[in-house]
Amino acid sequence: MDNSWFTPYPFYLQRHENIPAKVGSLYLGGAYPIRIQSMANTSTHDVDASVNQAIAIIEAGGELVRYTVINSRDAEALKEIKAQLLAKGYPTPIVADIHFNPALADIAAQYVDKVRINPGNYLDKRASFTKVEFTDAEYQEELTRIKARFVAFLTICKEHQTAIRIGTNHGSLSDRIMSRYGDSPTGMVEATMEFLRICHSEKFNNVVVSMKSSNTRVMVYAYRLLAQAMKSEGMNYALHLGVTEAGSGEDGRIKSAVGMGALMHDGLGDTLRVSLTEHPAKEIPVARALVKHFAEIKSYTPLATGVPAFNPYAYNKRPCRPFADTALVVADLSAEAQIDEICLANLGFEFQESTQSFRRSDLSADVVYIGEQLLSYRFNSEVKVLIDCNYWDPHQETLPLFTWEEYKNTTLKSTKENWVQVSLPHLADDDWELIKNDATLVLVAFSYHAHPTQELRVLINQLMLHRINHPLIIQQSYKTLSAADFMLQSAADNGVLFIDGMADGIWLKNTFKSSNKEVVDTAFAILQASRTRITKTEYISCPSCGRTLFDLEKSLTRVKEATAHLKGLKIAVMGCIVNGPGEMADADYGYVGTGPGKVSLYKGKELVKRSVDAEKAVAELLLLIEQDQHD
Repeated sequence: MDNSWFTPYPFYLQRHENIPAKVGSLYLGGAYPIRIQSMANTSTHDVDASVNQAIAIIEAGGELVRYTVINSRDAEALKEIKAQLLAKGYPTPIVADIHFNPALADIAAQYVDKVRINPGNYLDKRASFTKVEFTDAEYQEELTRIKARFVAFLTICKEHQTAIRIGTNHGSLSDRIMSRYGDSPTGMVEATMEFLRICHSEKFNNVVVSMKSSNTRVMVYAYRLLAQAMKSEGMNYALHLGVTEAGSGEDGRIKSAVGMGALMHDGLGDTLRVSLTEHPAKEIPVARALVKHFAEIKSYTPLATGVPAFNPYAYNKRPCRPFADTALVVADLSAEAQIDEICLANLGFEFQESTQSFRRSDLSADVVYIGEQLLSYRFNSEVKVLIDCNYWDPHQETLPLFTWEEYKNTTLKSTKENWVQVSLPHLADDDWELIKNDATLVLVAFSYHAHPTQELRVLINQLMLHRINHPLIIQQSYKTLSAADFMLQSAADNGVLFIDGMADGIWLKNTFKSSNKEVVDTAFAILQASRTRITKTEYISCPSCGRTLFDLEKSLTRVKEATAHLKGLKIAVMGCIVNGPGEMADADYGYVGTGPGKVSLYKGKELVKRSVDAEKAVAELLLLIEQDQHD
């Protein structure tokens, strides 16, 4: 067993063992089911609205409801919200979300079932992003001050049997932490462990922990590092998973599934919150679908033992011989009745009269697989056409696809690229050397295992151990009854392979309900969500809460409509500054609420326009972007 790995066994889906937290009448963690939650976006002191929204969340399937607490009025309102929910027959636990003011946490802990605090702003000042140096003595003095205040809070929680969540956000680390560890997963972990060590020393175990970021790589590495840090210090607290500011629509759902799915494949995660810029109740079906997907993956013994060949705590691309500038997307047209102009146009291919060939657009596939079909059209040189080996003609502009047995038993091969389907059970010990010695191979990895993602990880690990650096395409097939399920499941299953830099392309198939375009669009969205290939504007947008003083969902729609053509830009649209300007570090531009109907505009972490009228803010944002592009 490798002690540096963050779970007992690599490549094995077994729930992370931890101490269950008791949140009201609900147990979370341990052997209990994965719990689903959301956060209200009402003004918390508007008790009627807050109660009604909680009921909508609960009736959608939510098991915990969280409220933001800005001031003592909000904190006191929690008592009445709890009472009204109980009177209406809803004993669902409620949670208070606290930033900046530990006194509010003290009040809330007397009324609610759980209090979330943020280590980055519980007592420390939020990072100013100016260079700040702390001597060892100053650093220790701050830790002593935090411990004294936090222990007083834990005493209140013990008295009222209130659980806590230590909820660290990538975007709101303190100057003190940033001075030592930077804006990094390691900084997030150390900020969290400072508070967990106090809980541990005070024997306070009613704890849940989260490590959120809008960057899925940062989020995944931070949770893994935290699991390893807790293990090394004899701690085992329950984990709350979430990708903060995931966005809206399909992109928000896919981004959440990529981040949380990557962790759930290794058994991490005891409660989920899918953060969408939509009505909070709409988050619940997405979380339920993710939980259901992982519940249906059958348990089995570990597929491999020994040391993994990659570092799970930082991005390192698996070595690959020269192949492509970025990860490729394969469109599978083999089941089409006819591959005609309409079929290709639906996939974003554009016909060029001058060359009498089709060319790619930004969101059309790089590789087209036609199976046994005849193709009446030409593609330009940037598109690869793949055909079954038995129908391949060396004189045509296509590439052959072999099964492993076909490849071994033929002498007719391409001198350029031979695409070969491989799966772990079909490879004998002496096959690794055969693969290694053919520099024309492009490996298409697939699995029929009960847990295909884990078997694919083991296969890739073997390639790395054998120092095989051929391009690797991930091929996964689904039989979902809805396009929405396909989107979530494929994102949850495949994102981890790209977050860890293991693969060079993706080939998805869905037998039911998904069009070729939906399948290809999902593949591109997975690559974008895993930070592997950026093909469109990325929006970092929070789900809105009681701190939001303008219509965030409407504003996000406006920003998207105005900026969707700006491929490659990251634009943050956030209701308040709790997670910024730190969260702006991951965005090129920010659109952030600062007061009733007012928005401030950021370039990176820099505030460039303050208190712009919300009705004019989109136009001002566009003007700012245009000015920068012309500079």
